[in-house]
Amino acid sequence: MAGQLTLTLENYSLTEVVQSVVIATEPLAASKGLKFTAELQDNLPMAHGDARRVAQVLLNLVGNAIKFTDEGEVEIRATLDKGHFVLIVRDTGPGIADTDQERIFGEFQQIDNTSTRKKGGTGLGLAISKRMVEMQGGTISVDSALGQGSTFRVVLPVHVDEMMEAA
Repeated sequence: MAGQLTLTLENYSLTEVVQSVVIATEPLAASKGLKFTAELQDNLPMAHGDARRVAQVLLNLVGNAIKFTDEGEVEIRATLDKGHFVLIVRDTGPGIADTDQERIFGEFQQIDNTSTRKKGGTGLGLAISKRMVEMQGGTISVDSALGQGSTFRVVLPVHVDEMMEAA
């Protein structure tokens, strides 16, 4: 059925998921001359959830960060906090105005400015990412200001026991 997201719950290593995203996106960051770092807390526990969906969310966030950042850096951080993984994707890109921060998670929403149109995209990535995170009982948010870069924060339970109803 079109538009139906399903989860495949299994044990996975968040460290391996992050490493696979770094391997996939590093060449793009390097081609733009961006500093690209991934910092993982030591001894992250094995997770239970949908590793493929977590990787897709991370790929989307990192891909966007690299796409919209013309100079500076993109950073991924993964830590553990009270039974939840906290994934941070931070960039030194153009930032997102307060008025647009809630909107960017809606379907087909793009910030209507020249840099967005120039960089391309469907405007679906963040909406789908939000659904994939929420289906696993997590949250996704952004902290940003124009000219200050953006920090996306994904909080996911380490153990997803059942799929949440898609919002």
